Amino acid sequence: MKALILPGALLALALGLLTAAPPARAARLVVWMVGDDKTPQVMQPAVAAYRARHPDVAIEVRDVPWADAMTKYSAALASRRGPDLITGSTSYAIALGDKGALVDLAEAAPDLAAELAAQANPGALRAIHRADGRLFGAPFDMHVQLQYHRTDLLPTAPATWDGLIAAGQALRSRGHGYAQQWGNTSWLGFYPYLRQAGGTVYDEQCRRAVIDSPEAVRALTYYARLYRELKAPTDGWPDADGGLESGAYGLMQSGTWLLSRMDMVHTGLVGKWAAAPLPAGPTGKRTAVLGGTVLAITRFSPNRALALDFMRTVYQPDVTRRMAEAALAYGGMWLPSGRQDQIARLPLPHRDALLTQLADAEGPPPCPAWIRQDYIVTRAVQRAVLAGADPAAELRRAAATMNRTLETQP
Repeated sequence: MKALILPGALLALALGLLTAAPPARAARLVVWMVGDDKTPQVMQPAVAAYRARHPDVAIEVRDVPWADAMTKYSAALASRRGPDLITGSTSYAIALGDKGALVDLAEAAPDLAAELAAQANPGALRAIHRADGRLFGAPFDMHVQLQYHRTDLLPTAPATWDGLIAAGQALRSRGHGYAQQWGNTSWLGFYPYLRQAGGTVYDEQCRRAVIDSPEAVRALTYYARLYRELKAPTDGWPDADGGLESGAYGLMQSGTWLLSRMDMVHTGLVGKWAAAPLPAGPTGKRTAVLGGTVLAITRFSPNRALALDFMRTVYQPDVTRRMAEAALAYGGMWLPSGRQDQIARLPLPHRDALLTQLADAEGPPPCPAWIRQDYIVTRAVQRAVLAGADPAAELRRAAATMNRTLETQP
């Protein structure tokens, strides 16, 4: 005879089963950001805004040192375990996207892609927008090169290539020098001159290197003059801003991060310095190299919808502005490349010079091969600058090396 199970026993059994069952996992987004341990502070306004609408979603933001980033990202993507969102250089977006590791925003979030097309810095967007229309990330932050000068030594920054040589020679005659800091003697330092001369690294389809064009040769010939005639320092990262304070340099080129820290770090320069866009090249353009990061979603993320909504939150204008202000609060600089319209509202010195330069800036080539070939261009630049080699010969050699690899790729 079967035992009767009373209603009360049924209720107790059901309660027991509920107690024994594992609790439902709360939704959780993990964001990896390249930078130092202060970098996650930039994301906190976006986290707060997102949590206000999604209080049931936990968000963890971790910093990843630049030196470890590609190794960590590649390992996470290979194992399909790791963050839901990442930030990384524009080259990361191209290289990892080409491997199928990142979400194509043009397909997954056409509304966000359209907003970026309307609001992002054009150069930042071109640096990651593939010729086939795919978009494996969103412009996140950016820096460009500017000229910085001692106004008591050089009242006005040079406006042309010839003017730069003349200003540098005049400064040298009075015991002051010229220095380039960001990208010194590398492809990055050379890149603005390449673009100002009308040259590029690859053709539009990224199928052939054209770094040996007449425009490129003209640019490298000029770039070498800055070191040969102006005796610019050749070490990797000269103390150019310290030299500006001491008077060792009257003119220098470096990144926009100095706008927020120059007076703080170099109190002797207060009231004695100014910033200006780069000198114009033969084309009349002042093109600066545009560096920075992108924000992307990993293809293996189990929370893709939540991650896309988080990205939409990041690019809300009030959220973006608070993120930039959060960086300024700790002495940093975060210029939103996805919402360039918010930069005009930030309390920055020499903001007009910054906005002028941002209107004429280009990121690295949006080609998958570039992350593996940039060293070839740097080698050609350094041979011309440091060893006095013929620029045309070095660039021909670089283009031949690059094209051999490109020809073997599908």
